[in-house]
Amino acid sequence: MKKRCALLLLLAALLLGGCSVFDREYVAIQDYTPHPQEQNTPEGKIQVRSFSGLRQAILNMAYAGQTEGTIVFDAAYDGDPTEDMASACWAVRTQDALCAYCVENIAYELNKIVTINEASVYISYSGVTVSPDEIEHLSFSSEAETELLAAMSRGERRIALLVGRSGFSADEMAAQVVKAYRENPTVVPREPRASVTMYSGTGAQRLYEVVFNYGMGTEELNRKREELSAFDPFASLETETLSDAERAWTAFRYLADNCTLDEESGLNTAYAALIGGKADSEGFAFGFVELCGRLGLDCRIVYGQYAWEEHCWNIVRFGGNSYHADVSKAAVNGFENTFLKNDEDFWGAYRWDVSSYPKCTGRIDLSELFPGETETEDLFPPEEPTEAEAGEGPNGEAAPGENSENSEGENKT
Repeated sequence: MKKRCALLLLLAALLLGGCSVFDREYVAIQDYTPHPQEQNTPEGKIQVRSFSGLRQAILNMAYAGQTEGTIVFDAAYDGDPTEDMASACWAVRTQDALCAYCVENIAYELNKIVTINEASVYISYSGVTVSPDEIEHLSFSSEAETELLAAMSRGERRIALLVGRSGFSADEMAAQVVKAYRENPTVVPREPRASVTMYSGTGAQRLYEVVFNYGMGTEELNRKREELSAFDPFASLETETLSDAERAWTAFRYLADNCTLDEESGLNTAYAALIGGKADSEGFAFGFVELCGRLGLDCRIVYGQYAWEEHCWNIVRFGGNSYHADVSKAAVNGFENTFLKNDEDFWGAYRWDVSSYPKCTGRIDLSELFPGETETEDLFPPEEPTEAEAGEGPNGEAAPGENSENSEGENKT
């Protein structure tokens, strides 16, 4: 009863008060209309109302590669057009990576027509090879590898990447070229040497001009790219019926049968191994990466030592395990000693940076994989290894064990 009386008294007070909470229910509320943005006038001129809009208008002209344009200052412009034009041109020239790369000079003429200020802007560009409209725009540096790979696949010799947020130095961007090639060794006939020049903007904005040197002329480059593109050794193979281990063996055996090892040749490319039929260990390893990739297997190249000499081989991964494979030494050491081996099997004659590659802990019984073979070594009769190849190194290093600190699946090359 007391609550009801109190409610009635409150209602009476509100009705007599003139400015009640009930009045608010009948107030007309309109949606917020933002301040008019900078926009194009019917004559194609750009109208601005603030310094930030002025700066952006000039910046947009540069990004579009325009050489001239007209900017109209709105009657309600917030600032001094004379001072702001000078400041905006300076900011665009010095604080944006794209403009630092390609804009040589920004000039303007400021005129007052009745009460409206109008500026004619003229932009001259430096003699860069990549024009502003051809520059690739990326949000983050993690997207760079894809763009670099695409550029190599087109045989381009120079590209420019504008990255909104990047922590890469010029050398680190060049390393992305190496990484992209080594994971896709038939994208071009040989690993390109990349020269990178970096331009900085405000914050983490960076522009990278990347020049690719393929070591050959355009005609030869295109011919070899076409040969690699047409190469298809497994066209008639029904891979759907093969296990992952059988796919790895198919790639391994094909390369061993069709390429000759010549460590002194300097032929260190997948093109040499797959098209030329002769390569050094790096060429063999790149060829195996490509063949495994075509069969749907994850494969990478390993840079290490064999018998204390610089040597390359592969790590192939499937079924949750990683395995060593060295096609180039199959004819010397035999199939059963070079195909799908673990770290313990390989360590001794082989040496590698265990922190840079995944652990190889898998173990496969080759006699079960190839039950039709009475002796697996008959597939590749081994030659007698040297003492250095068969034994431990001069310091007696042990094989990498379970306490190695390298993480499964990590590759820092």
